[in-house]
Amino acid sequence: MDAWVQRHQPLIVSTLYMLFSVLVAGYALLYSSKSVYLRDLAIVSGTVQTVNAEMKKTVEAARKKEQEAAAAGIRYLPVFMARINEIAHNNEVIIRKLTPDKEGTLLKFRLDFIADYPTFVRFTAELESLDILLDDIQVHPHDLTKTPPLHNISFTLIPQNNAEPISGQRLDELKKWVFAKDKRDPFQRFAYDTSRKVVNASIDLTWVYKLEGLGQTPGSGSYANINRKSYHVGDDLDGREITKIGADRVYLQKKGRDGITEYTLSFRRMNKQEQKGDKANKKR
Repeated sequence: MDAWVQRHQPLIVSTLYMLFSVLVAGYALLYSSKSVYLRDLAIVSGTVQTVNAEMKKTVEAARKKEQEAAAAGIRYLPVFMARINEIAHNNEVIIRKLTPDKEGTLLKFRLDFIADYPTFVRFTAELESLDILLDDIQVHPHDLTKTPPLHNISFTLIPQNNAEPISGQRLDELKKWVFAKDKRDPFQRFAYDTSRKVVNASIDLTWVYKLEGLGQTPGSGSYANINRKSYHVGDDLDGREITKIGADRVYLQKKGRDGITEYTLSFRRMNKQEQKGDKANKKR
């Protein structure tokens, strides 16, 4: 046996070397495949994580928009606008302005119009039939020569639940009060009476236009800044001639078939909330 091993020793050694080489090559191949697999797995995992993060951001953004829409109280703006327009039409109210005013996540609408007190009451009472809140109501004199007199009126609408129509006993009682006769206008000293006409020498345009400043120039004299534009005596403001620029107001007149109508335009006296809004508009 020893003689056979010695005689075939080179063959045995080469065979063992070949087997060892095969085992080493196989191990190297398996290790290399495992490394490639692990590397590919890491790449796929990273891609999945990136996609998941992007999808999470998309879902969160959609949820945030949904929450903002719910907080704003409006899902369909055209439907809300149509309801407001219908109520204004029913009460013969011409809306001068309807401007959105977003405060945080709460969407508000500032509504401005000119009307007498009975029309104002009917209009706001019918608005109460929608799921909205009325806030910051302001009433300023406009034309006291009319019977009943006209007021510049503005308030904030805060819609809820898409401003859906609502009903109830409170609304029924409100309607009865609205259509009751001989209601006193709280913005007049005396109750309205058809036999009595309150006469005022001029119509107040203070809450129709905004007087921003008065001054003097060496060449052209007094001037007034109205709605960010300069005017002098004799200039036209929407069909009204500026006849005088005083120390604290502007005087205008308009000639018509019934004679001359006189107007005044003064500085607005704003409350704290209006001053805050005015400062915010100037920053914009």
